[in-house]
Amino acid sequence: MANSHTLIKNATVISMEESHQNVLDKCDILIDNKRIKAVGKDLSPPSDQDTVTIDATDCIVTPGFVDGHHHMWQHLLRGLTVDWSLYGYCCHLRSVYGSLYTPEDVYFANYAAALSLLNNGVTTVLDHCHVINSPAHADAAVKGLKDAGIRGTFCYGFYQNPPVPGDLASAATDKFDPAARLEDAARVRREHFGDNDVDKSLITFGVALNEPPLQSREDNVAELDASRKLGARIITVHTSVMPGDVVKGEVIQNFSAAGRMGPDLVFSHGAYMTKDEMTALQKSGAGVVGTPDTELQMGMGYPVVWKAMDQGCRACLGLDITSNHGNDFMAQMRLALQTQRARQLDRTVNQLLPRKTIDALRLATLGGAEVMQMESSIGSITPGKKADLVIFRCDDIDTVPVVDPIGTVVFHTSPKNIDTVIVEGKIVKRDGQLVGIDWKSLREEVKTRSQRLRDDAAGVDMTNAEKIFTAGFEKGMQDAPTASL
Repeated sequence: MANSHTLIKNATVISMEESHQNVLDKCDILIDNKRIKAVGKDLSPPSDQDTVTIDATDCIVTPGFVDGHHHMWQHLLRGLTVDWSLYGYCCHLRSVYGSLYTPEDVYFANYAAALSLLNNGVTTVLDHCHVINSPAHADAAVKGLKDAGIRGTFCYGFYQNPPVPGDLASAATDKFDPAARLEDAARVRREHFGDNDVDKSLITFGVALNEPPLQSREDNVAELDASRKLGARIITVHTSVMPGDVVKGEVIQNFSAAGRMGPDLVFSHGAYMTKDEMTALQKSGAGVVGTPDTELQMGMGYPVVWKAMDQGCRACLGLDITSNHGNDFMAQMRLALQTQRARQLDRTVNQLLPRKTIDALRLATLGGAEVMQMESSIGSITPGKKADLVIFRCDDIDTVPVVDPIGTVVFHTSPKNIDTVIVEGKIVKRDGQLVGIDWKSLREEVKTRSQRLRDDAAGVDMTNAEKIFTAGFEKGMQDAPTASL
């Protein structure tokens, strides 16, 4: 349980409140159970209740980061795909490794991934879980998230991994077919998410739709309708990742034409969406998530979040796959910001940079809360909101002097500077260490399971799968839209 009161003293607070000064110097934050009670100078808790006091001198406090797109099951494979293209990722990781996971693998992956996120100051995550090969896999994924104590939305993936690794045709005889998945998703919603209110539950239920290019427009819309009938709080889907010469809409166009767009939708990637799709995104209140590391590496286009922000869309950042990179959210902020600056300043001379550091921090905090329809509960350090906070200790050789607190967080801190992380008033990281975690045992589980997965994958014949994926990617390149700045 959370302490009845926590008092953070003498901090530099980056509130991220839109209508107030963002940076408050020598400021206190009073937490009453799960919520922020007050922000100001010389605060005192009630004298008749227990209080944990944190001396935050030389510290910067921000809202907890919000990761809007993450395939957490891949945590057992971290570093595997650092030199892979999108083709390699889809062909080998998705059609082989995803099929090899046991329910226990999924549990330890989700549990370890969530703890790693907390260690990096990410307090809220959207888990796009497309490794659900059986009902037991779904149960394990949910349990991993809940046991870790992170906030987020578990999105039940409708994607069907081939039951025989590397043999795409084997899906045709899989008893856990789309109809069975839909039925199981209803069970998961019923058994694990009796209350799907973000104000009452740390983990809520959502759905991750199938890959749009693999289905007809009618099937895409039918899956969306079915997801809403399940009571999914958030419905997420990949969109517009294939470059090409022909401007062509995809799933956003399909949903818009069918009159199905809405604020419960979260689209990941989207660099190649059309102008009409961007307009539909803005009008509906749906959100879009940019994942700079994977999008730049795998040819999915430049992060669309800046253009989306300019057009009044809800936008945020995500980590996507830790089979590729780490969970350092400051690194994603920097990469997104500097890439966009480079694009806009190429062959030009400007006196002022067009993109500001505060905008990157907003994408990581309040922007993420907006995308996940949680802005009334999290995303800023505001009295009445849930106490999801990150405390950066900035007294070392890498952070002194703190000339600009926002710039220090985005450009000069690293995960080593994260001293304390609080989720819903509960301290989950203190003095630079996760609280109450048996890391030695967990480390051995992660290492052993990772090695077994890699050993099993090495024996899979990929000849037919590579032919199928090569043909599919060639067709996608011919039919796909073209990105714009």
